Amino acid sequence: MLEVLSPAGNIVALKSAVANRANAVYLGLELFNARLKADNFTCDNIKEWVDFCHLYGVKVYVTINTLIKSKELPLLDKILVSIEKANVDAIIITDLAVVNRAKKLCPSVALHASTQMGVHNYLGAKFLQELGFTRVVLARECTFEDIKDIRDNTKLEIEYFVHGALCVAFSGQCLLSSIATGNSGNRGLCLQPCRKEYSQDLTNSNGYLISPKDQCLIEYIKQLEDCGVNSLKIEGRLKSAEYVGLITAKYAKAVLGESIDSLDYSEMKRVFNRGGFSRGYANTAKNQIIFPKAQNHIGESIGEIISCEKFKDNYKIKIKSNFELKNGDGLKIFRENREVGGFEVSIINVTENIYSLFSRVKYESKDSVHITLDSSLVKKYAESVLPKIKVGITANVQEGNIALCAKYKNIDICYEENCEITLAQNVKTTSSEVIAQLNKTGGTAFEFENINVQIVGDLFVPKSVVNSVRRNFITYLEKQIININRENFANDLSKIKKEIASENLSKFSEKYNIISKSNSNIVIADKIDLDSINCKSIIKIVINYNNFEGIILKYAEKYNNLYIKLPKIAMKADLKVIMKMLENIPKNVGIYADNYYSYYLAVISGRPIIGGIGLNLYNSDSVEILGLKCFVVSSELTKQEIENLNIPSSVFAFGYLPVMNFCHCPIQHFTSCSCGDCKYKEYMLSDRYGEYKVRRIKVVNCYFEMLNSSCHYIEKNQLPNKCTACIDVTNFDSQTQIINDYFNNSISFYNKDIKLTKGHFKTATK
Repeated sequence: MLEVLSPAGNIVALKSAVANRANAVYLGLELFNARLKADNFTCDNIKEWVDFCHLYGVKVYVTINTLIKSKELPLLDKILVSIEKANVDAIIITDLAVVNRAKKLCPSVALHASTQMGVHNYLGAKFLQELGFTRVVLARECTFEDIKDIRDNTKLEIEYFVHGALCVAFSGQCLLSSIATGNSGNRGLCLQPCRKEYSQDLTNSNGYLISPKDQCLIEYIKQLEDCGVNSLKIEGRLKSAEYVGLITAKYAKAVLGESIDSLDYSEMKRVFNRGGFSRGYANTAKNQIIFPKAQNHIGESIGEIISCEKFKDNYKIKIKSNFELKNGDGLKIFRENREVGGFEVSIINVTENIYSLFSRVKYESKDSVHITLDSSLVKKYAESVLPKIKVGITANVQEGNIALCAKYKNIDICYEENCEITLAQNVKTTSSEVIAQLNKTGGTAFEFENINVQIVGDLFVPKSVVNSVRRNFITYLEKQIININRENFANDLSKIKKEIASENLSKFSEKYNIISKSNSNIVIADKIDLDSINCKSIIKIVINYNNFEGIILKYAEKYNNLYIKLPKIAMKADLKVIMKMLENIPKNVGIYADNYYSYYLAVISGRPIIGGIGLNLYNSDSVEILGLKCFVVSSELTKQEIENLNIPSSVFAFGYLPVMNFCHCPIQHFTSCSCGDCKYKEYMLSDRYGEYKVRRIKVVNCYFEMLNSSCHYIEKNQLPNKCTACIDVTNFDSQTQIINDYFNNSISFYNKDIKLTKGHFKTATK
């Protein structure tokens, strides 16, 4: 059966998930999780809550889904030790540095690849399978076709995001919050600048232009299962407990084959939605992902304002609605689909379907009224009552002894205790009296049923004795059930590992001849005259995919320092084209890898590799795992942090840094064109920080890259020891001239009006 995987940002949400039939929960500890602003759990209390979940047959996955700096690796080790001691079922990993350490420090815990790894095709998934992962959390942009292709070509479990907030940026490839505010999404502190208002110069519109609708795939569960999905992931570690409980309940209902009706959709909208629900990249037209009118919870439309009159210092509002409002409900008011205010309901009067309320703000008649907090749903789901664990009980009572036996999942759990039970002097104890005492399980996780008591002889059994034995038995029963479920979970993992037959990490580099030539300067270009570059001997030339024919095929036989930069994103149809293209390119041409799929493709095809900036390499452990000698270090590291790596690396020193990649089509959003009537041209998104160029990358599908508003520029003589420069001149004219000038330390000639930045080179990310 499909797993329903629920978010647990705090203890209340965890209980609500368990109470509403989650099969597993995911949660974070105090460090290294992508929702550091959630309440989270700690190394001190994680075992208590893992035991709690295991008692109810629910698995626990701990997120270690941020990138980790070198100096933090000892802290990582302490957390991994705590995870092993707590009997956690899996860890969700973003940084490859976790893999080796996890295998050593928490060998009983499964490795799940976070969606932040950006795995979206079978090559990326096969790479992870060879490293020892048992599950991949796919990029949210994967379609049914992509999922099925991964299922057909790997043996990994597949987890897929089904409900909640979408990031507009392709999984794991967002630097916008980091660059704009210093709060990195890769470090769990995203400030969501994508949810702000922007303007664009393609058709001169403005609004929340890169703020996606929330996603709801509850009607596509059968299709997901048929494609090979094993786990349905619900987003929301920063959401309320009622959201977690209600959404969990709805998906658990759907997984069991029960129909989902209009009331279910209505309640899901009320607990949280942005712009209504999209049906994800697999089912929604690419011009319907974004909701430009609002960037937060819009709830459900329930009526409109019919009058608003001044009343002392406030306003008396009349709302017409067929929805039964209650005191404590929360409302938002919209005008032309834009939020103009909101308030908590305090009803003065209600006549039929007309509600009289007070407001501090004046509204207009015909303003739309949305309910965004339904107090009845809060009460029902935030305060969910945990289900009782029902077990059948047999009891054998003898002189000086009580033996109890419970039946759980066809397993007998037996307990025996010597106690003060004597022969009856006057009145003997009946079995019904013992049953009455055993039935007093209130306040515990259990409900005893079908209690069968056999009393051997005429005995007097004090109630206090039965009560004491019952309490001790329940404590014993809890431990045994936790152990039973834990053993079952371990057996599940063992079967998966056996089927995958994953190799030890140390064998990966032995299996393949990883070709990564020594570190040197790197140039990314698309319009250059290679013969006119006067520093060819000290650089590697990387040509963008879209212009490979014009340069790669022209110079491949003459030069041995050429690489092709494959697109960060390549869904099934794109990958087929890319692999066919590589067949016609000489083997001496290497691959600049911005994603694990392109890294693995280089490995299996025996081509030289440069680890691209898209791999976001933070520490030497990750570099070592990949076997890279030439790579571009993460742009989120400072000069000092780069020096702390203590290995040769390349620093992104010049060019416009990609801060986001889109899989939806912004052109269709803005112009209402279609693929057959494409109106694409480069355009600018603007906010108070500046202008961000958006350009297209096309294989079969179209992807869009949003570039930073300022140009990186770090002089060559400022680079750390052992470091070389990576410069990207693809957004400039006179590319050959810029290359020559940079490496001759004379780039100061360039346009003085250009906005320059050193990024995080001198300022650390949070």
